[in-house]
Amino acid sequence: MAAKASSTPKMEGSSEAPIAISNTSPALVESTVVPEPGEPLREYRITYASKHRDYLLHMSTPTSKSEITHYVGNSNAIGKPAVKIRLGETKEGRLVGVAIFVPLSNNIDIGFGDDPENLSTTTWERLENISISANTYRLKVGLGESSRTVLWKRTHSPDGSSEASIFSKMSMLHLKLVDEATGKLLATYTNHIGLSWKNKGTIKIWENTGDEAWIQTVLLTALALIERNVRM
Repeated sequence: MAAKASSTPKMEGSSEAPIAISNTSPALVESTVVPEPGEPLREYRITYASKHRDYLLHMSTPTSKSEITHYVGNSNAIGKPAVKIRLGETKEGRLVGVAIFVPLSNNIDIGFGDDPENLSTTTWERLENISISANTYRLKVGLGESSRTVLWKRTHSPDGSSEASIFSKMSMLHLKLVDEATGKLLATYTNHIGLSWKNKGTIKIWENTGDEAWIQTVLLTALALIERNVRM
């Protein structure tokens, strides 16, 4: 079954199947905007599942009484999705999205829909790498009748704070999602620094669009970049 356009953010530059493209975008100019996000809309703790390399996402909000859990499966199989996100706590849960690392490039294709595991019928959208050295990726997202271009990029201060610890600043694995035009902070990934083998990190979503498809897009693109960084 083909993906439903109404349930997924519409993005430019989509392809019917993952293909390699050249990386010719200009270097990104770092934004000087200092965000003041306050409380996150949602927070996802990432812990390792019993299977090596797979994760569990434990979602909470400032007002939630119970957690919502997603299972994230990672695979090195050639031609198969590198990342799969499912509802529930096991790999048997309903599949809601996949990500494929495009061969011979640093781009990532993401897919949503009723049957995202059927690669021939899934609508693919491109997370374009525009800077290898800065680990920066661009995605154009349509929300209703408007659209915005967002950037995932490496950061030493995931929450925009100048008070980050020296250990946090040394990490090359923290990420932040910003609006390309305004520099507004939309989401962050903070890689866990410590002795616990169980904890992987935390994804925080600050932007409230009222659209669940936006939440899924943030999660899947973040998880794809986390997995990409593990392999580099």
